[in-house]
Amino acid sequence: MKTEFPNSYVFYLFLMIMTIVTIWFSAPTVESTNPTIITFESYFLFVNGVAVATLILYAPYRFILYLREVKPDQEIRRDVFAIIIGISGFAVAELLFEIVLPTYYGTIDLRAPGFILEMGLIGLIAFGVRGKSFLQDLIIPEAEAHLLTRTTYSLDRGITYVVMERDATQAFDIFKDLVTHGAQGLCITRRAPKAVMTEYGLERTPVLWLSRVATEKNAVRPSPPENVAMSIEHFIEASERSVVLLDGFEYLVAHNDFGSILALLHDLNENVAIRESILLVPFDPSAFNEREIALIRREVRLLGPMADEFSQVARVTR
Repeated sequence: MKTEFPNSYVFYLFLMIMTIVTIWFSAPTVESTNPTIITFESYFLFVNGVAVATLILYAPYRFILYLREVKPDQEIRRDVFAIIIGISGFAVAELLFEIVLPTYYGTIDLRAPGFILEMGLIGLIAFGVRGKSFLQDLIIPEAEAHLLTRTTYSLDRGITYVVMERDATQAFDIFKDLVTHGAQGLCITRRAPKAVMTEYGLERTPVLWLSRVATEKNAVRPSPPENVAMSIEHFIEASERSVVLLDGFEYLVAHNDFGSILALLHDLNENVAIRESILLVPFDPSAFNEREIALIRREVRLLGPMADEFSQVARVTR
């Protein structure tokens, strides 16, 4: 949704409120109970008809616009169309079985099968949004056992740190140091989660596998980038003193494009600042040209063994 005001959502919300007010003040008349014949006032039928028409047009419009913008994979497209069918079908079924048939065809009472159909459509919507529910079950903020030693690394909160190195060794060392000294961590990595948890002794920290082919429940697909954004944003909203390690920047660019991943970094940087979180991004500068590195450098602080080659190096207290 765009931030300008007024926008299309304001009009949609206004129309829905008007419909609720119309339903509240209308006085339908029951002409007969066997068969069921109900007479609605003309303004009631008009307003509800406009509301249903708006719903079945507006919701698909917003969802299809989203599909064109992010160009998601087939699974995401399937889920979006399931939601569209569920929303539009429910609105049409409610108008048909609860208003049109009782008003104009009193001898036809299909409210019972209509109710079953509506429940099926709600189930279709639930199927389409199931990923969010799985995410809430999977990403539960929980700190590791708190070590009594002093932290090795001291980083300012509300900052995105790009760790300039060939591999992600220092980034993982920083992450482990923070999560074992009170921070709640989330790790999104190209490596198998079990291997990461074993190597760094992580027992409670959620670890997600950034993979296009992995089928495990804790796998996050690299495309569209919103998959990663949703995981991180959900975590930092639900956690306290959070730190997120996003390992696989080059992989994300390979499966999307640099512009979309830079936009992802912009959004995450803002969310990290708002929530006073810490975002660690291992980054191999040899994989990018000077212009791309300059664009990234403007959004972050730099760490790591290769950071001295660039300006704006962040100081780490050890």
